[in-house]
Amino acid sequence: MRLLITGATGYLGWRATVLLRERGHDVTPTTRPGARARAASRDLAGVVTADAAAPEARDLVAGHDAVLHFAGVPSPAYAREHPADAVLGNAGTTLNLLEACRDHDALLVYPSSVRAPILPSPDPYGASKFLGEQACVAHEARSVIVRLTSVFGPGQVRAEGATGAIAAFADRALRGEAITIPGDPMRTRDFVYVDDLVAALDAMLRAGDSPRVVLAASGAPTPLLTAAHAVVAAVGNDTPVETPGGSPPPGDERSYEAGPDDVLLPMTCRPIETGISDYVAWLQA
Repeated sequence: MRLLITGATGYLGWRATVLLRERGHDVTPTTRPGARARAASRDLAGVVTADAAAPEARDLVAGHDAVLHFAGVPSPAYAREHPADAVLGNAGTTLNLLEACRDHDALLVYPSSVRAPILPSPDPYGASKFLGEQACVAHEARSVIVRLTSVFGPGQVRAEGATGAIAAFADRALRGEAITIPGDPMRTRDFVYVDDLVAALDAMLRAGDSPRVVLAASGAPTPLLTAAHAVVAAVGNDTPVETPGGSPPPGDERSYEAGPDDVLLPMTCRPIETGISDYVAWLQA
């Protein structure tokens, strides 16, 4: 298949580009002008510079079977400070690409968030992803909304702006600094290794048939405290894990996991300990 991937120099976009090319797809990676430089994607071949919110980005969709829209605002912290940017990045760009997908008969795969369907929204990030979903629902273009839980793995580097609990834990453990979990350390996340997600997206695209909304989840939620200790074990040092209590930022204080009514994306997920070990090995290399 011919695939267009936005945000291809970011963590998820880069990993999807690399793995989907290995799986035989013809991938056109795009990145916005002035995107942050990242070590993993420095040598990515064939990258096209285009702003997913600009009219000229619509022309790039021509000749592609599907668009995997990984561009946008992935950081809840940034969205709290810049909610208007989050709406443009996560909803405005989506509408722009939906217009192109309609005109060129392509499928849009919109990576949303497990936070998106929660109303009222837990934070501006969840609200921005919800609005992106609504653009898909309201538009006539073909689309699949893939709600992501907590995806981690190669390409995710804290020093380059990556978000996510495991990325933060691994960064501190590798530097020998204490891991701190504010709030309830037993609140859970459903962690998914990025390579397992990409394999599931590949299978979905090849099958050509999917529910309109799916949740990418392992179905095995893990307490943050358990994940932190698994990171320390993978690193192999004596990094302390501190639980000072207090109040995390809005949206981060609750658990996120699959609900009984969620339709799960068919996916084979490695155990979290294996995924963390693989990720730490990648960081060390």
